Amino acid sequence: MRGKEVYLAELRAGDSELFAQWQWDEAFMQGISEDVFHPFNIDDWEKMFSDTMSNEDFYFTIRRTMNDQLIGFISLTNVYFKNRHGAIGIGIPHAENRGKGYGTEAIELLLAFAFDHLGLHKVRLSVHGFNQKALNVYKKIGFVQEGVNRESVYKSGKWYDQIDFGLLQTEWRINENNKIRRFERDLG
Repeated sequence: MRGKEVYLAELRAGDSELFAQWQWDEAFMQGISEDVFHPFNIDDWEKMFSDTMSNEDFYFTIRRTMNDQLIGFISLTNVYFKNRHGAIGIGIPHAENRGKGYGTEAIELLLAFAFDHLGLHKVRLSVHGFNQKALNVYKKIGFVQEGVNRESVYKSGKWYDQIDFGLLQTEWRINENNKIRRFERDLG
C-alpha cells in the first residue's frame, strides 16, 4: 500500500530494535490510547508483526517513500468479519515526523485496505481528549465522534476523556470521491 509520502510495509530486520527503543519516549507513550503495562522487548514486537495466520489483527510499518525510513507503525485490530468492523491504532514516535501529513496518509492507506480489500463496513478508533492534533486529523479524514469515555485517562495529575470515533465505508467513499473531484478541479 503506497501513497505519495509514505507506504505501509512488513516488519524488516532492525525494526523491532527501533520499536523497543522508541517505547521509552515518554512524550510518545502519552499519546498511545491503550495502556502499555509492560515494555515490549524485541521478541514481542516480532511476534506481534509476524502473526500472519490471524484474520483479526493486521500490523504494518510506516515508511517514507523517498528513502524507506521507518517512521512508525499502524494496525487494524479486532477485525470481526461477521459484523465487518475493526479498530485502527497508529504510532509515529519521533516528533520531527509528526505534523507533516504522514499519519494522515498512513490512515488513508489503511482505510483503503480495510474497506476495499477486507470489505469492512466500519472502522473505529479511540483517542485521548488532550490529543488535539490527533482529534483534528481524525475529523479531517471523516471520522465521526460516537462516544466519550469520561475521565478514563490519567495524565500529569489530571483526568481526561477518551473519545471514540467511527467511520463507515459509505462515509469514506463520499469523502474519497470528493477528494478526487477536488484534485480533478485543481488540474482543470
